This record gives sequence, structure tokens and C-alpha cells, in this order.
Amino acid sequence: MRRDFSDLFDTSRPLVALSPMAGFSCVTFRGLCHGLGSDYAPTELTRARSIVMNGVTKSYRFMRIDPEKEGVTAIQLFGNTPGDFTEAMKIICEDELLSRVDIFDINMGCPVQKVVKTGAGSGLLKTPELAGKIVKSSRKTAESLGKVLTVKTRIGFSDNNLNGLEFAKILADNGAQAICVHGRSAMQMYAGKADWEQIRLMRESVKDYGVYFFANGDVKDGPSAREILDVTGADGVMIGRAACGNPWLFSEVKDYLLCQNADNAIKNISFKEKCDMLLTELHGRIGEVGERTAVCEMRGVMPQYIKGFQGAAKMKVALCRASTEMEVRQILDDCLRLREDGL
Repeated sequence: MRRDFSDLFDTSRPLVALSPMAGFSCVTFRGLCHGLGSDYAPTELTRARSIVMNGVTKSYRFMRIDPEKEGVTAIQLFGNTPGDFTEAMKIICEDELLSRVDIFDINMGCPVQKVVKTGAGSGLLKTPELAGKIVKSSRKTAESLGKVLTVKTRIGFSDNNLNGLEFAKILADNGAQAICVHGRSAMQMYAGKADWEQIRLMRESVKDYGVYFFANGDVKDGPSAREILDVTGADGVMIGRAACGNPWLFSEVKDYLLCQNADNAIKNISFKEKCDMLLTELHGRIGEVGERTAVCEMRGVMPQYIKGFQGAAKMKVALCRASTEMEVRQILDDCLRLREDGL
């Protein structure tokens, strides 16, 4: 059954999506973002070889989807062997829930050393021929399963090897139905400024293929989303770190792109609203992985919700020491009470 990316979305307007991020893109957060305007959000990356060797059980929490709360769903895989991807997709589609996934997304952009040293993630930027083989076989399998195939990558492996133009063509030529490009090299990690000009050149290089193209990097609000679309000529935008602790960003960006008026689009989210959303995410994560693990993992997330508010540094210390949901609630309640008392 042939299925196109445009079958899943109204592509007459720019799509605004949550970029997949390890530690942040859990099913609960993806659902919250979708409820506030995100068109879709791939899962955290999962190693294809692990699925082939162990089935879905070991990695299930990272691939878990919720079509009712997320809308369009996407599972992101990484690896360095074409056969691992094709087998992993088939195994995933044997699971009752996971088989409902709409998109398989191949990670060719993760810059973390433990991924890169295996030749996976952004390591594939150094082996474009292999990357092409992975996409070609994965597209064939995805299509046979009634799924769409997308790829996320970067502008190059290093500043001395910005081979994004050729790489993007290989991805498109071998069947990628949508491509997202983060405007930094792998060696940059997340430092410095995203190079939107390189994204533009990559977008131009695949324009004739008809693939949907996302730009990613340094989008933090409505104006920056509009600017990256104008500069790069991309069809849509993916937002990563700026959305952490701020799922409202998607409605802000969409409103801005629609009305082009910052005064109408920017929403002032109160401290209480931030605390309530933090607790909503925490409670959802507890349902996924249990209280101890959820609170521990949220220690890197909770500070994102409260940053910018008076007393945030002190709150961060307290929240990062919490080990139960009740402790987190008490810390937030105490802070709210102090703010109401004007202290």
C-alpha cells in the first residue's frame, strides 16, 4: 500500500513539529505538545539492532505511542545496517499498539559519541553510500507495511565536511518522503549558531524530488519560525530545546505564522500554569515508568518549566533533590504560596 507524507497532514500550510530529543520526547510530553498545536513528534531514538535481537519489550518505553493523544505518530530508529532497520520495522508492526504508527523516522543526526562511534546517527554523514542503502531498503519495507519513511540529519559531520547538499540528494533519491535538517554539524553538537544558509542549500538540492522539508535549529518563538522558513524555503519547522518546559510554544508559533502579529501571538504563561503543566507531565511519566524513575528523569526537565521566574535557581536545587511526586508538589505549592504573599 503506497502512502505519502502529504496523506497524513494538511501540507498547504507550514507544519510545526516537535523535534525528537532523548530524555524529553516521552509519550506524555508529545501528547501535551500535540494538544497545544504540535502537528506531530517522533519518539526518542531506539536502536534498530536492539529490536532485532531482543524484540520490542526492552525498548518499548521509548517507542510507546498514543495515537489518541498524539494524532500522527512516528517511531525513530537508529543504526548502521540496512537489514536491522527493515527487520525492526517488521517486528514493531507485529505489536498491537506499535503497529498503529504512521511514520518510521531514521535518525542520521544524533551527535552523541556513543552513537556516532558505531557509525550510526550523524556518523552516517561520513558514509553517504551506506546511508542511501539504509533509506532505500527501509522505504521499501515501510511502504509494504503501509508506513511513511522520513529522515532527520544535519548539515555535515564537521565544519570542514559540510556535505549536506550531496547527502540530502542521496536521501531523497533513495526514497525519503520527508527530510528534517538541523543547521549544525555533528561536531558542533548544540553549540554556536545554526547555519540556516546551509539548510537553504540543502533544501534547494532536493526541491525537484517533491519531498517535504523541515528546517530545525534556533527556533524559539514565532518570529524566528517565520524567519527560518523565509530564509531556507523549508516547508515546515521542527522545534527542539526551546519547547522543553514550554509546550505552549507550538500554539504561539502557529498563531504567529497565521496572523503575522507578535502582539496577538505571544502568550504570557503564568507561574501557576507552568507548575500545573510540570505536574501534569510528571504524573503522566509516573504512569509510564513508575514514580522513582519518573521523578529522577524529570530532574533534567523540571528546571525548564520554571526558568526565568524569580527564585528559579533555588527552586531548581530543591526540585533536583526531590524523589517523590508529593515532594515535588510540596515544593511547588510552597513557592506558589510565597509568590502570592509577595515574598
